[in-house]
Amino acid sequence: MSDIEKILPKLKTISLFKAFAEDEASLRKLASIMEIRKFAAGDRIIGEGEQGDNMFILSKGSVSVEKRTLKDDSYTVVKLVESMNVFFGELALMDDDVRSATVLAESDCECFSIRKADFERLGDENPVIGLKVTREIAKILGARLRNSSRDNIILFEALVSEIEDVE
Repeated sequence: MSDIEKILPKLKTISLFKAFAEDEASLRKLASIMEIRKFAAGDRIIGEGEQGDNMFILSKGSVSVEKRTLKDDSYTVVKLVESMNVFFGELALMDDDVRSATVLAESDCECFSIRKADFERLGDENPVIGLKVTREIAKILGARLRNSSRDNIILFEALVSEIEDVE
């Protein structure tokens, strides 16, 4: 089985590519720019604070997403498994900033990777594909921003309440 044939069924389940779920030609173009990468349990797939230029789709296995506190302690944000049809590192397709979290392989993993340069080339050659994927990433970012704003308000209100209780 070719890599493209191996990748195609998973792409149909990934929300980032939902606009192409029934568009085999576009899915094949997306699959053609993906690389299959394997990671052993304990491997770091993405490192917080490191430069990154690719995103990953979890095909097999499980990973944990971790963040560091200001005191440099690590905590797990979420654990992801292949059945969740998840991807991570998608912001690397949009900008050149550093990674915002660490992703560790909890078990032996297989991921499909897309490099930024390949995604940009695909978008230049197939603007509809590039636009639709970029729109989905923009929706994800919008939801994260709204959640972050809501969390900040809750934290601010809790802080004000604590201060008022002390006085």
